[in-house]
Amino acid sequence: MQDTSDVTRRLWALCGVLRNEGVTYHEYLNELTYLLFLKLAQELDMENRIPGDCRWSELSESAPDNILSRYAEILNNLGAADDEVVQTIFADSKTGINSGESLMQLVQGIEDIDWYRARQNGLGDVYEGLIQKNAQESRYGAGQYFTPRPVVEALVQVTAPDNDDVVYDPAAGTGGFLVAAGLGAATGHTSPPKLVGIELVRDVQRMALMNLLLHGLEGKIILGDALHQDLGENGYSVILTNPPFGAKGALTAEQNERLEYQTSNKQLAFLQHAYQNLSEGGRAAIVVPDNVLFEGGTAAAVRTKLLESNRVHTILSLPTGIFYATGVKTSVLFFCADGTTEETWFYDLRSGQTSFGKRRQLLASDLNEFVSAYGSDPFGRSPRIETDRFKRLTREELTAGGDRLDFAHVKSTDRPTGSSSIVDLLDETRSLREELDSALSGISEIEKILTRHFQDREGEALGR
Repeated sequence: MQDTSDVTRRLWALCGVLRNEGVTYHEYLNELTYLLFLKLAQELDMENRIPGDCRWSELSESAPDNILSRYAEILNNLGAADDEVVQTIFADSKTGINSGESLMQLVQGIEDIDWYRARQNGLGDVYEGLIQKNAQESRYGAGQYFTPRPVVEALVQVTAPDNDDVVYDPAAGTGGFLVAAGLGAATGHTSPPKLVGIELVRDVQRMALMNLLLHGLEGKIILGDALHQDLGENGYSVILTNPPFGAKGALTAEQNERLEYQTSNKQLAFLQHAYQNLSEGGRAAIVVPDNVLFEGGTAAAVRTKLLESNRVHTILSLPTGIFYATGVKTSVLFFCADGTTEETWFYDLRSGQTSFGKRRQLLASDLNEFVSAYGSDPFGRSPRIETDRFKRLTREELTAGGDRLDFAHVKSTDRPTGSSSIVDLLDETRSLREELDSALSGISEIEKILTRHFQDREGEALGR
């Protein structure tokens, strides 16, 4: 049977046609999003949302000499469709394909896939698989907008949003958390929660909307900067997010006005945004780089405020190499707006782990022990047992440590002398190797682009 991973591989292979058209990694998903939407709308019996003269058959039955102009008309008309979601997906859409022959190849390649069999495994997963493939293949692709699916599913599983919740992601990216939250509730035979996200980049908002739609979910993805948004007084009952890494550019005065602690660090800004917009009794899981957990100054003030105004019950230390920035160490903060912190449990999924990256990707099974240790209560109140990886600190112990929340600061005396330094050294060397591999891959891609450009210039010179 042709499963979704086979379909994803076949679709990704079509990117060779796009490369020949000069389409970059960043533009791959846009081009395939337009075409796949039309085809999958046909397969999912959703064509009633599309104007009759803009459906897949209109494109697949076009003659080679006018398919390119017909496609341009379809994109333009879909950007003015009556259906609000369809209109938003195709707003300002345009193609980078310049050859009718190349477009015919893409259309025929998509048409040749056995969609009947693929449908048995869920067509929404085909598109999400394509997003994941783009993230894996190039650090300049969708990686910065994509959280590894095993991490997303584990966070959704333990926080367990249901149909009474409003789930919010202020850095929605391609919609992974919102899709998983909606599908997770659906597997419990209830209607999905209300889904709300904000995404800064227009093309990525487009992907998020399509990701939701192809999974049979309705959600609101606002185009804009969450740090500029007035979101109302009631807040959200569940916040799941992985804000952008890095601290490029200072925050604007308007952004800082909305924060209790002014900062130029966007991770600290998003953390404040999250706890400020969590409804009373709500729960949150937010991915942060480790520096947020141990730095002094504003970071320390934000942590203290978080501990005093929320119950920070769990911190998960993630392995290195699972995100597009391979050397970045990250953790997940779990907290609830139902009291102050009395104790915090730290789960170390990093020490002694294999090297993750392109060669060995993170699997759902790698997070099974954490999910089990977290317990069945989505608010983190399940009975817990300390292990080598799972440690508990009281609020008094956290205070004595300057409110540091990094696992390296937790009961380090329990480890055999020298073991932590060896493990840390192994982690660093593995990260360096992954970064080197990624850099070499990027250099190779640039070399190919320059070679093609040089060959094109030579061809033009000879033709004169």
